[in-house]
Amino acid sequence: MKQFSFYRFICSVRPLCVAYETLRWLWHKVFFFVHTRTPVWYQFDKKQVLGAPAKETLPFDAQWYRIKRPLYRHEHVYYDFEKALSVNPNVKGLALIFFMGIGDYLYTTPMLEALKKKYPQLPFYGYVGADFDRNNSPLVGKLLQTNPNVEKVFYFKGYRHPLIWKNYNYQDAFKDIPEGFLAVPVYYDYSIHVEHRVKSLFETFGLPVPQQVPAPKMYFPTKPAVVVQEYLDNILQRADGKKGIVFLQLDSRGSNYVYPHLKQLAQLLMADGYFVMSVTKGGPLDEPNYCEVDIKKFAINETWHLLTLLKAQMPVYVIAVNSVFWAASAGLGLPNLGLQHWIDKKVHNLWYPNIEVVTDYIYPLLPREKQIFAPAESYTRHNKKIIDYDPQWVFGWFKEKFGVSNIV
Repeated sequence: MKQFSFYRFICSVRPLCVAYETLRWLWHKVFFFVHTRTPVWYQFDKKQVLGAPAKETLPFDAQWYRIKRPLYRHEHVYYDFEKALSVNPNVKGLALIFFMGIGDYLYTTPMLEALKKKYPQLPFYGYVGADFDRNNSPLVGKLLQTNPNVEKVFYFKGYRHPLIWKNYNYQDAFKDIPEGFLAVPVYYDYSIHVEHRVKSLFETFGLPVPQQVPAPKMYFPTKPAVVVQEYLDNILQRADGKKGIVFLQLDSRGSNYVYPHLKQLAQLLMADGYFVMSVTKGGPLDEPNYCEVDIKKFAINETWHLLTLLKAQMPVYVIAVNSVFWAASAGLGLPNLGLQHWIDKKVHNLWYPNIEVVTDYIYPLLPREKQIFAPAESYTRHNKKIIDYDPQWVFGWFKEKFGVSNIV
């Protein structure tokens, strides 16, 4: 994607960026005859006809292997690597470019597995933004290193677009992309009209869309890391005789939110006979039945491995705001009381059947039986957009949904 210093300046001033992108989009819409010719392996805003014969008329230069231009607002891209291979014998592999958070990455894992099964002869290299920002977490690189479908991982210096997340600047990644590799940003569509993000990813990457949404794929070593084994032994000893373990993730980087009643909720759970673990700070550290996971000691995949090993020994439950552990709990097969702390009419893109959604707004595109409606007296206003659920009320619904007497 070609970028200029002028473009970066525009992106750095949001009002200018909004004006510029709106004008660019209007030009595209009004002068509809101005069509961007693309190589056969990708198309803008038009789904690929899979299996259709391909004939390439563009030269196989360096630009052929890259997305030609930044996307317009609400525009999407669809890939067909079968066509690339049929017209160009010099295609050597796929350079998959990630600029997303950990939870976003988890949604890609079933697609990556399916893509590798379809193209086992092609090496997949992963390219990850090196800096934390609203779009990107470099920890995605650590997860890609555990994914058997990805052979190598590189990092690039980039920056986010303030209006169109798909236009993240990844130009620096090109320095590490070998000749003959297709430079493929990992895009998905995220809108009220999309059934689920995972289905969008399959569709985007030219794969048959599964009828049932597959859960995230997680990959763990045969032997646990030393820190995982130490925590496992310690927690199993301390949790012996308890009803189960409740894991809390009550902060969200994407919404810049931390649930303010973590300590009270943890105490209610412990008083009812549960052992409580949390990756969110602010809990009762002096309680023997409480463990705050020190994320500085753990790789994110090691936290998930720990929960998998605990699940094999005793019941494990999750209470989480809409963030990483919505996807992670589905991948781990853990029941999750999911606190939807703000109204997002696209939330069905992120939902899995293991999640009971606590919400003050009934979503028409989620199963009604999977939504717990929160009346006004069950929460207080955190700010104009976000709410804080009463811990006693949350605890009551945890018992209602996941209490020992309700588990078959």
